[in-house]
Order: sequence, then C-alpha cells, then structure tokens
Amino acid sequence: MDSTLYQLAAQPGRDPQSLAQLHQIATAPGEPRTLARHLHWGLLLVAALLLASGLIFWIAANWQEQTRMFKLMLIEGALLVSVVASLVWRRGRIAALLCATLALGGLLAFIGQTYQTGADAWQLFATWAALALLWTLLARSDVLWLVWVGIVATAIAMWFGHLDLWDMLFRGREMLMQQVIYMLMWLALALVPWLVSLVPWTRHRDGMAWWSHRAALAMALAAWTTLGVIDLFTRESSGLAYPLCGVLIAIAMFVSYQGQLRDFPSLCLCTLAANVWILSLVGRVVFEGSDSTASLLLFALATLGCLGATVSGLLAVQRGMRAPSAQSDQTAQEGAVR
Repeated sequence: MDSTLYQLAAQPGRDPQSLAQLHQIATAPGEPRTLARHLHWGLLLVAALLLASGLIFWIAANWQEQTRMFKLMLIEGALLVSVVASLVWRRGRIAALLCATLALGGLLAFIGQTYQTGADAWQLFATWAALALLWTLLARSDVLWLVWVGIVATAIAMWFGHLDLWDMLFRGREMLMQQVIYMLMWLALALVPWLVSLVPWTRHRDGMAWWSHRAALAMALAAWTTLGVIDLFTRESSGLAYPLCGVLIAIAMFVSYQGQLRDFPSLCLCTLAANVWILSLVGRVVFEGSDSTASLLLFALATLGCLGATVSGLLAVQRGMRAPSAQSDQTAQEGAVR
C-alpha cells in the first residue's frame, strides 16, 4: 500500500466517511482490462518478432532446393502483407510494422547475397534504416524507434570497422578527423529521439520515446568511452579523443539531470560511463612505472571512492526526483477523498 494513504489517514480531523473512502482507494483492485490490453499487445509484438526472425533465419540458411525467384517473391510477399496489415489492422499496426521492418532487412540481405551488389555491410544497414524511417516516423511507436536505433547503431559500428581499424586507433594524429566524425555520428544518433519529439506529427504519445532514447544514449556512451580509453592507452594517439569523449559524457550527464531530457536511468548510464572514463585515467597514472602492489591498492581505493560517490549522488538525485511526484500524488488523493 502507498505510504501516502497512511499519512492521509493519520491526519487529525478525519471523519469515518473519509477514512472509508481512503480504505476503498487502498483496497481497490487493479483494472483487469489494462492488463489484458498490455498482454495482448505484448503477444502481438512477440508473434511479429518470431515470424520475421523465422523468415530471416530461413534466408540465412540459403536453401539450395528453392529457386532464386521463389525466395525473392516469398520475402517481398511477407513485406507486402505486413505493410497492408498495418494499414487495415489498427490494433496490430505496431506488430505488423515491426514484422515489416525485419522483413525489409531480410530482403536487402538476400539481394546483397544473391546479386552481389558490391555494397559494404554498413551500406546495407544504412539503406535498411533509411527505408524503414518513413513508417517509423508515422507510427510514433517507441518499439519501432528502438529497432531503428539498433539498425543505425549497427551501421555506424560497421562503418567504423570498414575503415582501416589499425590506422584509426593507432595513428591518431593522422586519423583525427575520422575519430571526430565517428563521435559526432553517435551524438547525432543520441539526439534523434529528442529531435523527433519536437515535431508534432512524429512525436510519441507520451511526448518522448524514452526507451529508444536510453538505448541510443547507452550505445553512444559505450562508443565514446571505448574510443577514449583506447586513445588514452595508445602511445601513437592524437591525445584529443579522450578529452573530447569526456566532454561529451559530461554534457550527456548534465542534460540527463536537468531540463527536458531529465531521466534517472539515462543519468545512471552517464554515471557509469563517467566512472569508466575517470578510472581509466587513474589506472593509466598509477600503473605506469610504479610498484604493482601499491598501484593496485591505490586503484582499488579510487574505485571504492568512485563507487561510494556515485551511489550517494544517485540516491540523492532519485529522492529529489521523487519528491515532486509524491507531492502531486498526495494532492490528487486528497482531492479524490474530498
């Protein structure tokens, strides 16, 4: 039971009628229709995911018994049926578009595998994201945006691998521009959910697609942290990737703490990336040219300090975020009793 109800019941001057109303609010059963609706929606998404995954796995098997035209017609038919189903079946629109998105990826993979277009893997994923962007914008679904963010993130990661990875990491001064472009691409991906929320006809029903925002931010933070740590521990590096990644992590942490994008899970992700960024610098300093036992002790103390500061800070922020919502809930419950 919510503790706010106990506080309201303990206030002096409560008559038996108001106490009975509080008891009714506390013991009222949940709405079964809401549970049934969420369960039905979740099962539709699982069914769409299984159907599309089965189609993709069938393509990956590359059965030689079937003709090329039969395979192509089957994939195109699955894509067409999914798109038509999203137009005529309103309740299953998101599930149908999820199936269409995955079927589109299977179609592009089949074309690239069969006809040998010469395109790189990152170009395949970039084309997939570009073609699926239209119905992802129109559907205004956090699920579709989550899938789309994953596709774009894969394209960026494969573009990074398409470059000369050795030169990219270990010839930092000559490849500084590529590193900056790589970081900016992840920044652009992290900003996509927020930019979409600014447009009325593409905005999510809740105003912000939080799960896709958190996923995009987590992938961007992981990429920035990895690039920064590699730059820190590489002798022939530009020396700029590590501080630039630190600046990006700090900006993401500030935005997740204040303003329109204030979100506690996002702040936790930023804090984790900041800890990795700080501890990598501490490890570089204490382990370079010193006794291993003393260095290990210093590093352990620094880790414990970061952990303690992080936990205490996040708990304080969480209490601060809960206070306004608890006050509004108490006001609403008092109004319901009156």
